[in-house]
Amino acid sequence: MRNLVVGAILVIALSTPAMAQTTGPAAAEAVRPAAEPLVGDWLVDLTGKPGDGPYYADMHVESVEGDRITGTFYGSRIEHGRINRSWGTVRFAFVTHDQGGGTYNHSGEYVDGRLIRGVSHAVDRDFVMPWVAVRGKLPPS
Repeated sequence: MRNLVVGAILVIALSTPAMAQTTGPAAAEAVRPAAEPLVGDWLVDLTGKPGDGPYYADMHVESVEGDRITGTFYGSRIEHGRINRSWGTVRFAFVTHDQGGGTYNHSGEYVDGRLIRGVSHAVDRDFVMPWVAVRGKLPPS
């Protein structure tokens, strides 16, 4: 049993993002990837569940400055946008509102320099929606 527990701990440790083995500002900065690649247009797949028809929305990241992110998501301004780059990957969170005043909390992770995996929580509508975004925009209607 002990070997099984030790093995599980090793698997978890080896699959966790690399962390700096030294201390200090230089070591911390060495594992902090750039968030600037987030800037631009993203096509977000908000398909509700497997088997549903496709449902897409636009996300536009206007700027990334320090730990701040600005732009629009699903036609709403990004509010309180924050970025975390401390664990060897770029993660972010922000708030939007729908036209009826509903509040949505969103978070995402920039994956492999090619996509964003995210989650949106509709506070007033009582649902959680996982989503994936790739570079691009909805075609004009």
